[in-house]
Amino acid sequence: IRLIFMKNKIIISIAFMFVVFVCGAQNANTIMNKVVSSYTSAKNVSADFELSSSQFKVKGNIVMSGMKFRILAGGFSCWYDGTTQWVYTTATKEVNVLEPTSEDLEVSNPYLAVMKYDTNYKAVMKSNTAKSYVVEMVAKNSYVDMSKILLTIDKNTYQIKEAVATMADNSTQVIKFSKYVVNAKLSGSTFVFDSKAVPSGTPVIDLR
Repeated sequence: IRLIFMKNKIIISIAFMFVVFVCGAQNANTIMNKVVSSYTSAKNVSADFELSSSQFKVKGNIVMSGMKFRILAGGFSCWYDGTTQWVYTTATKEVNVLEPTSEDLEVSNPYLAVMKYDTNYKAVMKSNTAKSYVVEMVAKNSYVDMSKILLTIDKNTYQIKEAVATMADNSTQVIKFSKYVVNAKLSGSTFVFDSKAVPSGTPVIDLR
């Protein structure tokens, strides 16, 4: 009888752990779906951000509309109109024009990795506080540039407050978002390279 009881206890424990795991995955996926929905339901979204790592810290602004985006930050500017990407850095002192891969885009704008989380990542609930959800996105494949992304998500708006990305080399980058603005009026050229945003005479190198 004791042996049967022990076996049943083990089975119940395994079943309980399985239910917890499944429910946790469902909750994480539900939250991530709401994050994606809050973004895709808007015509455009802009936010200020602070990006930091062990080697640098920069502040800037990002504007997104669907897959299009523009990032203006200290020493780095990037425009993507859905096909072509223009990237300027003070390190190269030039503008590179290219047709990026999806992984290239996700490194430039990790928000795009969030939009496709169910394709490349598995979402796992890490914590649930009074004001925030914390969800970890774990890469399904080893070849992606960001192996993990830990997201802190506002419970009221489902906007991302912070993203901690672990790169393939185990280095980390932290992005904090603030001052979200939804559906602001934008000009048609918002996501196309603006020569006025870089020093006069900056060479433009077409790498396509």
